[in-house]
Amino acid sequence: MSFPPGFTMHPLYGIISLVEKGGHSMKNRNKYIPGKKLTGSDRTSRHTVKSKTVKAQGAIQLFFRQYGRPIVLVLLAVMIAVTGIIGGAMVGYIKTATPITREQLMSSRFTTQVYDRNNQLVSELYQYENREWVNYDSVPDYVGEALVAIEDERFLKHEGVDVPGLFRAVFKKILNPGNQMAGASTITMQVIKNVTGDDKRSLRRKVQEWWRAMELEKNLEKWEILENYMNIIVTGINIYGVQAAAKTYFGKNASQLTLAEAASIAGITNNPGLYTPTTTKGRENNKNRQMDVLDKMLELGMIEKTEYDAAVKEELRFVNQAVEVTVNSGSQSYFVDQVVLDIKKEFMQQGLSEAAALDKIYNGGLKIYTTLDNEMQKILDQVFQDSSNFPVTEPGNPHAQASMVVLDANTAQIRALYGGYGPKTTNSLNRATQIERQPGSVMKPIAVYGPALNERAVTAATVLDDSPVYMLGTDEDPYPMNYDKAYHGLVTVRDAVKFSYNVPAAIVFDEWLGAEKSLQYLKKVGINRDQREVSLALGGMNQGISPLQAAAAFVPFVKKGLYYPPTTLVRVEDHFGNVVIEKKTPRQTIVYDETAAYIMNTILQDVCISGTASILGQIANAQGQIIPTGGKTGTTNDTRDSWFVGFSAYYVGAVWYGYDKNTPIPQGPEWTVALNLWNRSMSQIHANLQPVAFQSPSGLVKRDICMRSGKLATATCAQDPMNPALGINYAPIRTELFISGTEPKDKCDVHITRKVCTVFKDGFGRALPAGPNCPASAVETRVLIQRPYKYVIYKDTDPFPFDLSFGLGENTCNHDSPAGNGPAASSPASGTGTATAVQAGETPVKTVSPSQSPAKTTPAKTE
Repeated sequence: MSFPPGFTMHPLYGIISLVEKGGHSMKNRNKYIPGKKLTGSDRTSRHTVKSKTVKAQGAIQLFFRQYGRPIVLVLLAVMIAVTGIIGGAMVGYIKTATPITREQLMSSRFTTQVYDRNNQLVSELYQYENREWVNYDSVPDYVGEALVAIEDERFLKHEGVDVPGLFRAVFKKILNPGNQMAGASTITMQVIKNVTGDDKRSLRRKVQEWWRAMELEKNLEKWEILENYMNIIVTGINIYGVQAAAKTYFGKNASQLTLAEAASIAGITNNPGLYTPTTTKGRENNKNRQMDVLDKMLELGMIEKTEYDAAVKEELRFVNQAVEVTVNSGSQSYFVDQVVLDIKKEFMQQGLSEAAALDKIYNGGLKIYTTLDNEMQKILDQVFQDSSNFPVTEPGNPHAQASMVVLDANTAQIRALYGGYGPKTTNSLNRATQIERQPGSVMKPIAVYGPALNERAVTAATVLDDSPVYMLGTDEDPYPMNYDKAYHGLVTVRDAVKFSYNVPAAIVFDEWLGAEKSLQYLKKVGINRDQREVSLALGGMNQGISPLQAAAAFVPFVKKGLYYPPTTLVRVEDHFGNVVIEKKTPRQTIVYDETAAYIMNTILQDVCISGTASILGQIANAQGQIIPTGGKTGTTNDTRDSWFVGFSAYYVGAVWYGYDKNTPIPQGPEWTVALNLWNRSMSQIHANLQPVAFQSPSGLVKRDICMRSGKLATATCAQDPMNPALGINYAPIRTELFISGTEPKDKCDVHITRKVCTVFKDGFGRALPAGPNCPASAVETRVLIQRPYKYVIYKDTDPFPFDLSFGLGENTCNHDSPAGNGPAASSPASGTGTATAVQAGETPVKTVSPSQSPAKTTPAKTE
């Protein structure tokens, strides 16, 4: 063990003696020697003479200085021999432990710097807690002595582990097994614990702590260890070190503390909640603890009786003033907030406690290299701080909040994010990463259609029946319902996504895919949930998701089916340039094969071109060139949340808009704010980028299919009777993409040609087959829709699907009735609802048969 200049080993007692007269404290170590009597000019210390115990204490000190370390090793060896397997584990613990270096102790005083992806400095982090470093030689001797007296009186004698104290603690534990073992932790061990942040109650931690303490004492001077300790100890609620305590409680620097004040601060460290002098009771407790410290200092010969008496009589004047914490939290961006969270998580996975991880981040002098695109971040800052982008439609209604995340579409690295409305002035909720809100229809591609395409359960041309269903297990109300309260009949998967119909998504989830498969796919994209109700398919989640999770889940639709965990980090270096965190090749998960991912991509492109996002889902660069995009809108019940997740070949951006209190978004301009924010941000982000088309993989085929059957189109399909009703933009035949082997082989059997009566219709508005008695002038050959699913309504109030009226009635026209004229009830086919024939122009009347579920739409039971 080494000592500072001016000290040497006593030839008899093995204790430190002052060589240079006038030496000073731990600068003047003899002041720690109980019973050491100095005379004449050597009497620079303030020790009480205890001559009767000097020799005994010197002998004990000599014994432990010569044999303390071997005793510790013997103790460990005995434990190994006695405990067998446990002992072997202890040897392993020591072998796997790494020593604490001087550099690790010193690194807790440096500013951390944050860099963007171009290695440009964007932020600096200072200490997050109320602490100010003070050098050992700048404070009075009794400041350190007070801490040593009450926390580790044999600090100068042991070599990191206090063997007598350890035995005493074990003995007390044996006598009182129910009590926590205490009293064996030295100052050196407490410094070790602060650096590692490991405070678990385990044999591994304790054995490694012992070894590290002894190793540290081989490499550091005692005063260096004490200096570190006096700066890291907890001296109040969120107050660390003697300097912060001196300013907080006495309104002065630690260099100005009196002996009484130093003892008061030292007394806090044992139990800050009990001894902090901020309340009447706390000051009372602190006074009692201060006396304990002074008594111990007198007993150990650190102060003289006159100094003791003066300190006891001194009236402490507490000021309890707040001390400014030097943290640039006001200018710390939402992105940097997330950087801190990501690094904290990494450090805690390395074994640090949360407090130690934060201390290392804010005080460790780290160099943090991030994924941030600072120019892109400036765009988000400008858009989200522009109040004109946040309309208020009701007087007195506060602005809603919003957030956005932009990921690199090829790596899922976070390029920019913003976590709320308006300028960020404080450390506040980061809604880009920390909220979990219901995502609405944003879930359909990732929980339903993407997985179903990949499982080959559906194709983009699979036809689903958008008709009333009862999936809640009751017949009270249809569930789910579409946002427009209407039903659209036979629709393809592509159109069901494009127009965000709820019923088809619920059918695929409940009957074609299954909840378990859906949850497996969600887990692959970082959304681990256990909800199995059909509401999951529609984004009605018990536990919602964040914009960050939403954006990351859409990356596979751009990146050939691959998922990457999003990150803000590239690498982190400590103060000495050692890499402590590095994100090399990101871990990838294959979610979909390339063909399924690409088909889902093309469907989402249609959403932006002619679907629910057609208003603002397309963007252009500065030259006016259209940038290919895809995406999905999402709205929850009562419009409490509004979402848009959109992507280009370059980036994926997710926007959430809503109120923190989860109140409905007022009808009007606010309903499109999420999409508008996405458009304004992404348009600027892509201003200088060239259009890049999404690349089609091999393994795909194209077929011309019928929009009503999903099968191969025929000439009859082109005469679809719905065409005039749906307008000129409706095309009954479409060229569709298929994964090779899933393309249809059969021709359309939904479009049929029949002779119908032009006079009578049934209650659903369907044309009736012309009977033998129907006049030739009333007979017409038409192309009709023959639905593959028989429509049966549950309630008279249920609206029937739009395409039903373009079908063929079940019975011949009333020209075949006995009277030859006038409406007469037709006999329904078995298992169908009845429908009364009416003359053209009359109001149809529906009658209802007993409830019966159409094929593929059996109501689901919720659990």
